[in-house]
Amino acid sequence: MQDLLHRLKRLIWIAVALAPQLGLAQTATTTPTPNMPGGEELLRMEKPIPVVSGDLSFNTQFIPGQQDMLPVIAPVFLVPIAKRGLIQAEFEIEPEAVHNTGTGFEPWVVGKSLEYAEFDYFVNRYLTLVGGRFAEPFDIYKERLDARWIRNLQEPPLIFSFSDQSGNGGEVRGGIPLSDQVDLNYTGYYSAETSGEIAGSQRMLGLRTSVFLPGPRLEIGFSYNHQLQDLHVTGFGSDITWTMRTIPLDIRAESLISPGAGNGYWVEGAYRLTSSRFPRWLRRSQAVLRQEQYFAPSTPLEDTELPTVDTTRVFGGWNFYLTNALRISAAYGRQFADGGNHNLWDIGINFRLLK
Repeated sequence: MQDLLHRLKRLIWIAVALAPQLGLAQTATTTPTPNMPGGEELLRMEKPIPVVSGDLSFNTQFIPGQQDMLPVIAPVFLVPIAKRGLIQAEFEIEPEAVHNTGTGFEPWVVGKSLEYAEFDYFVNRYLTLVGGRFAEPFDIYKERLDARWIRNLQEPPLIFSFSDQSGNGGEVRGGIPLSDQVDLNYTGYYSAETSGEIAGSQRMLGLRTSVFLPGPRLEIGFSYNHQLQDLHVTGFGSDITWTMRTIPLDIRAESLISPGAGNGYWVEGAYRLTSSRFPRWLRRSQAVLRQEQYFAPSTPLEDTELPTVDTTRVFGGWNFYLTNALRISAAYGRQFADGGNHNLWDIGINFRLLK
């Protein structure tokens, strides 16, 4: 057991060292010390081992006249290959039970999807080549926040439906330090058209680039996506992530501008109640607030989950961490739309498979 824990600790250090090569922005910054080994040295010190992670979640959503029960199983597999390769995959199973007031339960629908199954090859500290099935890196929600354990509110933003897809193809990505105070992250991708209920994809191409400032822990990104089939919809996006140093507050925001799919944005703040002025039991809590709007195009897209009318939503939520691996959450929202205003309630529990 001690040997296994030792190897897991080494693997975590390696993941942290390689994160910039994957193009991931750091929400926390660690100042290097002369005794801290780099990524290449860590790879020589310890042979990586496969890891199984993921999460189990159960959420219940309430809107007037309807109640949804959404259990989710999402295992994640990480398999290192030699010194420069990594296979990572996530498979998601999401049964959905819908109960309508007065008519009872609808037939159960079990959603199954291969979120990603890719091979990453770390060419050097500035370049990573990716092949296989990948989560679309448009803005930040799909690639970084989609997992139930990670997202602050269980209900995704309205504009998320535009980028809630995976591609089958390849990526070129990495990070380049422009100076001691500025890092440039980049991702370019192409996806082929493939059929299939679990692992289908559209033919598309796109890119995302961002500037990360380690000092203030601030990242500002820009995204572009163009679908090369059907309606040939084009989307432009921007995103901001700011993890403050002086107070335990995280701010995240995204925007979408698309002539065919509509325009929208969301802004979210999450505050951890870690101050000593709060009762000890309350310091495991996190308060969340989100404001979002979506403006529908004159001709709404078909076969999407985007609203068909202009919609505004406000959410307030609360997360409580029972342990480092177990979280309960509750959220209340109010939706304002041309088709009628209504309340939304969300109650859930998330269990992370690996601490």
